[in-house]
Amino acid sequence: MKEQQNENRNGSGGIEMQTSDQQGNVLRESCKTNSNSSSTCERHESVLVYCTECTYIVCGQCEKKHALHHQLKLSDASKLTKGRMNIETTRVKNLIRYANIVIKDLHIYLEKLSASLTDITNQVLQRSAGAPEEHDLLTDSLLNDVQTENDTETNRIRNKITEFDEFIASAKNKVVSFENLMNAVDDTYVITKGNCLLKSTSSLMASLPNCPKERCMYVISPLSPQSDGKEHTTEELVGQLSKIKVPWRIEVKRTGSFRPDSVSSRFVTTMCPADDELVWVVWQWGPGIQLVDKEGTVKETVDVGCKVDDICTHNDTLIVSSHESKSIKILDKNHEIIQTINTEKVPRGVYPVSSKELIVCCVENLHHRKGDTSSLLRVNINSGTVQELPCSEHLIQPWRVAVNVNGDICVSDRNKGCVLIFDIEGNLKASYSGPDTSTRHPFAPHAICCDRYGQIFVVDYTNHTVHVLDPMGRFRGFLIMDTELEKRAIFMGTSSPFSVTIDSVGDVWVGNKFGYLTVLHYNK
Repeated sequence: MKEQQNENRNGSGGIEMQTSDQQGNVLRESCKTNSNSSSTCERHESVLVYCTECTYIVCGQCEKKHALHHQLKLSDASKLTKGRMNIETTRVKNLIRYANIVIKDLHIYLEKLSASLTDITNQVLQRSAGAPEEHDLLTDSLLNDVQTENDTETNRIRNKITEFDEFIASAKNKVVSFENLMNAVDDTYVITKGNCLLKSTSSLMASLPNCPKERCMYVISPLSPQSDGKEHTTEELVGQLSKIKVPWRIEVKRTGSFRPDSVSSRFVTTMCPADDELVWVVWQWGPGIQLVDKEGTVKETVDVGCKVDDICTHNDTLIVSSHESKSIKILDKNHEIIQTINTEKVPRGVYPVSSKELIVCCVENLHHRKGDTSSLLRVNINSGTVQELPCSEHLIQPWRVAVNVNGDICVSDRNKGCVLIFDIEGNLKASYSGPDTSTRHPFAPHAICCDRYGQIFVVDYTNHTVHVLDPMGRFRGFLIMDTELEKRAIFMGTSSPFSVTIDSVGDVWVGNKFGYLTVLHYNK
């Protein structure tokens, strides 16, 4: 028989806890608590504790089974609950910020849709001006089709905006509930109410709406040149409306594309942000690491004396992974190597997860061989100790790693053709193997980074684009320039992208196999 723990506020402000079966029949009354920070069982007058295994407040005399369980004082359990609520409050606030930028993006699309309607309507009217009056019915029919299509698409986007608005309202209510409870002083109430709120947070996260996966383009058939003195038919003169569905794109503007004069190497193999909108860049695996500004000027060069696989910034200094030496090198503020942490496997991507720890993805060989195993490591910078996370079964050949604002570990696995998202303990939360919409080639994830809203940016080398995922790891759109054709992005600066990073003001830097850097400004 499955038992259920029920907790109810009694008239005096305390909490009565009962155990009941699925039909709601009370099996036993565990205890009654007083509503002060040192609550006691009213039946046995013993101090209550919090059982971390059963996750509720207990009296040892009421239920003997808790004697072997790990227990906390109510004051300590209350602090622990408030700490968890503080973490979840931050996560929910991040989702609110993310939802707001999606809404802004959707409004921009609606503005473009309205402008497209006006443009097409003007085209139809201008072209139909030369048609006989008796064919006005055809013109009116076409204009009605244009208006209907526009209304349908507009309503689809407005409905999506409403979904995000409703999510934001629910999320804000959750934040208020968390903040009010974190200011409460009654330990018993904080624990019981806090646990309920924390459990309901996962359902709130799951309710984050999906973004539209496609957008529509409307085109009037062009007026072909007359041949052999034949006049255009009325249908040709007025034109026909075509609707083209394309994958959702995120509007960006290219602010620069360059390769420093002092650089002759191809392949921007890795990058990471520095202060003041500068970016550290590695060409052709180093050993030089160069500090570059948005004008393409190299401000500084650091030589680490070995091939560089990946880099990240940490506490105003650089951390380097080297596949050549199978090591992680930590530099000081003067860019001198002060610590080397050797690894059994080949380190690839590296990223700071806290002030003391790094996440490193490791492989057995640079090119995957049958029987190879890969791993995700937590490396303590101070002690040099290494802990392997229990997620190797999900990995084939991890390439790069990043941690988003919610503390999720995002890994790009090239051989698996997948982006994997783990929690900090290494439990798989989500995976992404490409959008539902078709692409020219299979998804080939390379570099990966995250922005301040929890969005995940993934370089897709073979499809010449960057995928943008929402904080839950779902497809949000392609990062494509506003000067490009919708269906393909091939020109100097974005062809064959290889690396990506986001600078201190939120601009996206894309490095390609030709050694060029392209800076993109997107609507944040």
